[in-house]
Amino acid sequence: MRAAAFIRYHSGQGFGHVGWAFHVDPPNANAGSVENHSGHWFTPAKDMGFWSKLCPDPVVHMRERDYDDVKYIDIPNGDPILAYRTVLWIRENAYRAWFRNCEDDVYDVLRAFGVENLTPPSWVWFPKSWFGRFRGTLGHVADFKWDAEVGHHEITDDDELAKRLKGLEPWHPTWRRPWHVDAHFLNLGILFRRPAEVIRARLSRR
Repeated sequence: MRAAAFIRYHSGQGFGHVGWAFHVDPPNANAGSVENHSGHWFTPAKDMGFWSKLCPDPVVHMRERDYDDVKYIDIPNGDPILAYRTVLWIRENAYRAWFRNCEDDVYDVLRAFGVENLTPPSWVWFPKSWFGRFRGTLGHVADFKWDAEVGHHEITDDDELAKRLKGLEPWHPTWRRPWHVDAHFLNLGILFRRPAEVIRARLSRR
């Protein structure tokens, strides 16, 4: 199963902007982002430019929004349901330039999906820097093929996949819950610029 981060380099006053994609029920995938077109430091959830699409080819939606590059990673046992529930949680939370921006969103979705050793989102670097540290395979959105065998069509509310996902509840990631141990490890990761999994493993060996 595949997960990916996409980047638009010229957004965010040159600091970049990122979005996500992941397989939900292969070949179908989810693609999305919080665009925050207003550019404000704080934007209510209803105005922050959240979008999410179910589709066989997420690259189509990224091209439409002028994303430049993609980094993807294939993992054998992704958790698309948890990732999709995380997307639903993101939809409900306001955009904040610090601690709840596009970088945080992509990190949360990919981590919920099961991508390991992700560089933590940080105020020290911007989306372009975070994307550069993402350990996926690089491609250019202009000519990248998510799956050469799959055509593009929109998944409507009447499709079986949409019906199965409709009743899901948003999931608040444990690493975003104050006082949860996962949140402590994420904060350490942000402080030391190391993936939370690496810090957890090193501490467990002491």
